[in-house]
Amino acid sequence: MKIAFFGLKQAFDYFQIGGTESFVRRLAANFIAKGIELDYVLYGDPLPRELNQNGINLNYFRTFEDALSFLENRKYEHVITIYLLPKDRLKYGLFRKKSSKSIVFHFVYFGWPDSLLKRRLYFAEARLFPYNGKLFCISKRQYEYVSKCVNSAVYLLPPVPENFFLQPDEKPVNDKIKVTFLGRIDPGKGINEVIEIFSALKDDYRFECSIYGIHIPEHKESLKIHNWLKNQKEIKYIEVERQKYSAAVEDFVRNIFKETDIFIQPYQRLSSTIDTPLILLETMASLCAVITKPFGNIPDIYGKSNFLIPPERFVPDTIELLKSVTFDDLFAERKRVYEQNRNLNFVAGAAAERFINAISE
Repeated sequence: MKIAFFGLKQAFDYFQIGGTESFVRRLAANFIAKGIELDYVLYGDPLPRELNQNGINLNYFRTFEDALSFLENRKYEHVITIYLLPKDRLKYGLFRKKSSKSIVFHFVYFGWPDSLLKRRLYFAEARLFPYNGKLFCISKRQYEYVSKCVNSAVYLLPPVPENFFLQPDEKPVNDKIKVTFLGRIDPGKGINEVIEIFSALKDDYRFECSIYGIHIPEHKESLKIHNWLKNQKEIKYIEVERQKYSAAVEDFVRNIFKETDIFIQPYQRLSSTIDTPLILLETMASLCAVITKPFGNIPDIYGKSNFLIPPERFVPDTIELLKSVTFDDLFAERKRVYEQNRNLNFVAGAAAERFINAISE
């Protein structure tokens, strides 16, 4: 089988860090392990080149047209579309129509736009210019929306590597309850709420609260919060460089989650990430209790729990929950999350197997 992941470089480059990038990278690694020939075909790069990373061919092109020409000449059996610029979508629809006898084209939905109009536009393309393959949906609400119009929709949770998954007895037993935030220092990711909650717990000896923060220097608000965190002493702040993906970076994150008892992720809106947040699945695999908001299909994924807190009272209710939580509560939540993980089965190897079976039908 010969497969290409295709789209804009800025959306899913192998070396970038993000939910979409991890989704593609983890599937790609499992495809290679199965002996499948797998390429990235990316456009929008000022430096056209070809690289090989862990057996994956990375092909970079300056223009959309150059990338299409490459797809045509390489004779792929399957092309999996990740993201295109709006201005390129009509041309791509025509290309798919022309090439439909020789290539099966698939698409992966990652988002759920807040605006009803944008949402309709986002999902309309596949109806206006149909794909002759599968439409993969990473959340239930995407799947329910898409499957009303086509019979080629496939529900597939984002994959998490097997080494993230813990048995309940493998989770470290800490002297203090370790509460962690890891992510961008960005109001959209809820960092202001995290600071307010951690400040309220600063004198409670039962807790060890840590912020692992990635800041973007070009974003003034992010830089301002980053500088404040660096200069204060009440909250443990570990600056994380926004660097290229590597196995070491993934191991660093995995070890943080392994040591964490409670992970806090107060999204302001789910559209700031992929529609089933990968970090939710990674922390669940690591048997963290996750305090987050019940946006989208998060309640279906995480399951019924007191740790899901409505956005309108997120800060005071989170503080109240944390001040009353016990280690027994955490052990019970770990067991519940462990069973939830078994039911959902989002291990990367199983996800890759389902993906291959779907496109082979």
